[in-house]
Amino acid sequence: MKRYRQLILFLPLFLILSCSSDKGSEKVVIRQQEMAPPTPFVLGPGDELTFNVWRHDTLERDVQIDPSGNIYLPLVGGMKASGLTIVQLRKKISSRLSKYVVNPQVDISVSSLQSQKVHVLGEVNSPGSFVLDRRMLVWEAISLAQGFTNDANKDEVLLVRSEDGFARITALNLDIEEMLKNGSLKQDFSLKNGDLLYIPPSTIANIERFMVRLNNIISPILNIERGIIMSQDVTNVLRGRDIKGGIVY
Repeated sequence: MKRYRQLILFLPLFLILSCSSDKGSEKVVIRQQEMAPPTPFVLGPGDELTFNVWRHDTLERDVQIDPSGNIYLPLVGGMKASGLTIVQLRKKISSRLSKYVVNPQVDISVSSLQSQKVHVLGEVNSPGSFVLDRRMLVWEAISLAQGFTNDANKDEVLLVRSEDGFARITALNLDIEEMLKNGSLKQDFSLKNGDLLYIPPSTIANIERFMVRLNNIISPILNIERGIIMSQDVTNVLRGRDIKGGIVY
């Protein structure tokens, strides 16, 4: 009950902040020209790596990044690997090894990428978390979740992304069903580590009750200690109004 009261108090403020900064819903709806290029994978706890140093077979190791984000290698010792890309980690290891090896040629390969994940919840047949070991588009993530249920709102998928302690909810104006059928890449959106796709039901009787339920679902997964920001286009979707090309019908 306490969480319900907090959410009801916070949501109107965040809706006002979000809507006042966007003139209409057009800036909020994500279209093809707004899609960001995929970013390099960043390592994290649980990832398994294989290290090789040219002409130094005794230094070859298979290691796993521990829960604190560290790895341990011969001659290198303990080192923070979490938060680095493969290129950054290679440079860091080469720098330390250069004290003992002349011009070390370090090769790093990822044998298991466990820290990068996306989540697909709501009206899909197999909701859950999926390893983000490559560039993944929205329709691919929904395919991994075995597609929509019969009760799904197939026209408007909600993207929940954690940013600076806020959970920012955006409606993706994508023809997901067409993408699932044909694998079309003409218009889609690249997911980032930690993204949560939520497929709402086609009919929502009570929006406030739905938002409390959604908050309870995403709170254990995403960092939302500062609250939820939901733009006007999302409200229209939850009320059953269609958004096409930035225009509300």
